Amino acid sequence: MKKILFALLAFYACQSKPVPPATPPPDERPIVFVGTYTQKLGHVDGKATGIYTCRLDPGTGALTITDTMSGIDNPSFLCISPDKKYLYAVAENGGTPERPFGSLVAYRILEKGKLQKINEVSSYGIAPCYVSTDKSGKFVLVANYATGNVATYGVQADGMLTDSLCVEKHPGKSPWAHMIIPSPDGGAIWAVDKGADRVFIYDISGEGKLKEAFSFSTAKGAGPRHLAFNPGGSNQFAVINENNSTVNYYQKGEDFDIRRLDSLSTLPADFKANNSCADIHFHPNGKFLYGSNRGHNSIVVYAVDTQTGKLTLLQHQPTRGEMPRNFLVTPDGKWLLAANQNSSTVAAFHIDAATGLLSPAGEPSAVPTPVCLKLLM
Repeated sequence: MKKILFALLAFYACQSKPVPPATPPPDERPIVFVGTYTQKLGHVDGKATGIYTCRLDPGTGALTITDTMSGIDNPSFLCISPDKKYLYAVAENGGTPERPFGSLVAYRILEKGKLQKINEVSSYGIAPCYVSTDKSGKFVLVANYATGNVATYGVQADGMLTDSLCVEKHPGKSPWAHMIIPSPDGGAIWAVDKGADRVFIYDISGEGKLKEAFSFSTAKGAGPRHLAFNPGGSNQFAVINENNSTVNYYQKGEDFDIRRLDSLSTLPADFKANNSCADIHFHPNGKFLYGSNRGHNSIVVYAVDTQTGKLTLLQHQPTRGEMPRNFLVTPDGKWLLAANQNSSTVAAFHIDAATGLLSPAGEPSAVPTPVCLKLLM
């Protein structure tokens, strides 16, 4: 009888203990592609050898490099096609007699995240710094920083890029195009220009031609760099300003009724050293907003009140490295990964789903001169 009793107690004790989720084996872990700098330029000492394919440990946030695609100079920004079959990368160069323009390169994503080059085309501008696709994946969009223009490309059935379909020069004395993305509904293309201090909204035709429909100013000298749409469906969006270290929060109404609802500094009040902002992303629940500070070397965290459009400062989390550029928030909202360009590390942070606050996880992963992080799931 005692043996039966002990057996029952042991059985129920085992049933009451939660079983921790199993960490998937390395070949089944999510893939992160890392864009980098490979050359020494005026603003960076690039030490990478190309685009890195990494595996993300979902239990620790650590990255492990599994493959490298070489043969491309300064692949500083990447995007993955909507069908997840192709990866597009800028080659951030140009401005020399030998190479007047930068390039855009198409790759096929093979098994285990290996990349196979498809083709390379001119970006028709100097220092291309951003690439994305429209919502359908029919067109690829590029922003050329130093020449202040944006361009579109067609995508053929095998992922091959056509020559440019359209090149649009931003107006102004010194335009510096820094971002180009589709609107959430796919009906328009938005481009952010740091030099013009403006955001441009374009209509895009079925042939990939852009036509400016509207533009609005952030603030003189603010230097708008990146923009993020709130995924909560509120028609709200945020712009991070590189030069004056602020985040502006906006509401888009009917047509082009765009109203600024709030603007906050990205820095602590007592920080007086040099700083420039880089990237901005929402948490998937739309309640929290994150931005990167280069100089203060931190991620700023805000709470978002979508009813009033007001931001509340929550945290300045050190990135445990220098010059945080692009960062990503995983679709499940559990992780933030930050690319510390000058420290050659990618740092992982747990995200508290209830508060949005960040906490460091493990030691930063070694990745040479990382700039851009793109998750393939």
